[in-house]
Amino acid sequence: MKHIILGVLATAAAVALSGAGHAKDLRMLSSWSPANKGTYIAETAFMKLVSDVSKGKLAIKRSGPEAVPPFEQVQPVAAGVFDILVTHGAYHAGTTGIGMALDVVNSDPVKRRSSGIWDIADKHYQKHGLKALAFAPLGKVGYQMILRDPIGPSGDIKGKKIRGTVTYHPLVKTLGGVPVVLPAGQVYSALEKGVVDGACFPTVGPLDLKWNEVAKYYVRPAFGVTTLIVAMNHNKFKALNKDEQAVLLEAGKKLEEKVYADFDALTAEEEAGMKAKGMKETRFSKVNEAKIAKAFEEGVWGLVITKNKVEGQALRKYVEDKKMGL
Repeated sequence: MKHIILGVLATAAAVALSGAGHAKDLRMLSSWSPANKGTYIAETAFMKLVSDVSKGKLAIKRSGPEAVPPFEQVQPVAAGVFDILVTHGAYHAGTTGIGMALDVVNSDPVKRRSSGIWDIADKHYQKHGLKALAFAPLGKVGYQMILRDPIGPSGDIKGKKIRGTVTYHPLVKTLGGVPVVLPAGQVYSALEKGVVDGACFPTVGPLDLKWNEVAKYYVRPAFGVTTLIVAMNHNKFKALNKDEQAVLLEAGKKLEEKVYADFDALTAEEEAGMKAKGMKETRFSKVNEAKIAKAFEEGVWGLVITKNKVEGQALRKYVEDKKMGL
């Protein structure tokens, strides 16, 4: 997979520069820095797809959390300060919980669309001024826990402070931990200083963030689905001509298919890299291990329904009726 990664990253600069001349520039805001490998690979893949599908007529200029903090990005995109947002549902849980629900929905992008779940989520985001371009599942399984110390005889993380956005909180509490909210860019220092004892994060990315230097264990099994949300200011989308709209929708669809196909191999590569850097696998007790998938799923749905009671309950029933749960 290394040649895929290098190929995608090598195109980023070229795509960003392709806005010169006759190309129409679109301003994209990301919740993550380029140091977060998993999201950056997906972002640059989307940028390239837009350029390729439009034959150079559309180009994307990227900004990251240095421009707007990651938990405050929906409003400036909905207001038109930026055109496109790349984020995760947990990063705007104060606005809506529906995006988080996608992390407990079957990750197959074709089934997400054919079942109607994609359209339901899209229509919801339109109420918040955003038009969905992609709900991109980063592989079949998306999350893991990284720890400074191995899981001990208790078989849990009782009393340990674990970084995580709100989607992880119910799971962390179920396993005895104490959730701490921190942006990804602050986790290295927090681990190094012992401010947190571990961190929940996608299965691709900790190595590039160098967390292996300050935390020596990764927990298995992994759990849940990481869904990257790519959405556009709805008024800006409506102002584009039909061909331009079609380009962005096609690029979003292709992105979903690409990252779903590629990221399991990237996860395996990341795990091999963690081992090579001296990290070791650690596991919960069998009793606690059996709780992980259910605790994560129930926890996420609880958050979704707390924030969006009527829509959240309806979406959960729809997912269950379509047999699209994890």
